[in-house]
Amino acid sequence: MIEAFNLGPFLIPTRPLILILSLFFAFWFSSWLGGKFLLDKARVKHIAEYTGWFGLFGARLGFVALNWSAYRAAPWTALYFWQPGYLYFSGVLAGAAYALWQVTKNSPGRRRTFLTVLASGYLVAGLIFTTAILSVEFLKQPGVPGTGDRAPNFKLQNLAAQTVQLSDLRGRAVILNFWATWCPPCRREMPLLDEFQKEYGDKGLSVIGVDINEPPELVKSYVDAVGVSYPIWVDAPPGTPGFDRTQEIFTRFGGIGLPTTLFIDRAGVIRRIYIGELSRGFLQNQAEIILGN
Repeated sequence: MIEAFNLGPFLIPTRPLILILSLFFAFWFSSWLGGKFLLDKARVKHIAEYTGWFGLFGARLGFVALNWSAYRAAPWTALYFWQPGYLYFSGVLAGAAYALWQVTKNSPGRRRTFLTVLASGYLVAGLIFTTAILSVEFLKQPGVPGTGDRAPNFKLQNLAAQTVQLSDLRGRAVILNFWATWCPPCRREMPLLDEFQKEYGDKGLSVIGVDINEPPELVKSYVDAVGVSYPIWVDAPPGTPGFDRTQEIFTRFGGIGLPTTLFIDRAGVIRRIYIGELSRGFLQNQAEIILGN
């Protein structure tokens, strides 16, 4: 699917936007439907809203619990709700538990009606969310690989001017990170990517940074200053036959903004595409998935 889109100078992630809009629809529709059933619309809306917020909190808490080792050193980062990392199953359980608790506060004759209204609101919102996600998938440009597709091969050079290809890594899980030296979030996540290369390299994981359309000398100078050790791939000298161009590769993968990271499993299949700065918890979770753990 289209993972993000540009709105003026802003890069908007598609999936979170659709989720938030679906939640607000659930709030409104539950309130409207409550009025039709002669319930207190304000109370219905209040319960519907808190059901959604408890659901989001539960989804975050479930993800953090599942990947606690990534948060142990800095547990306060679990509260960075803008970062990726939500477990939808635990979110549904948390939201449902809150809604049921609130419904039991009503008189026995009203409980079934309250529950029907809330369930209907979230069911319709869920259908809207699913339909929107599928619709966005159909808007994807033809030929652009997405989740579930095999990653196409390409040929570049590393910073030692050696020829490298994505196919050389077949059999290993790959975190393919498109970046540039002028991109602040790209620079911030490089030490984290370097840590994961060192931690998971012996387990069959390769972290590859593909710098987009910058002179190799500039990239090497920056990488040496930062001190990261995972492989960085760059453009071959212009006019060198048989090599791809980094900008063309980025476009081929549907590149919209930097950083963009592809998580590719051992069979060469793309398991997830993420646009934006990575977090430790999300990176660990995706690394375990593509390694098959």
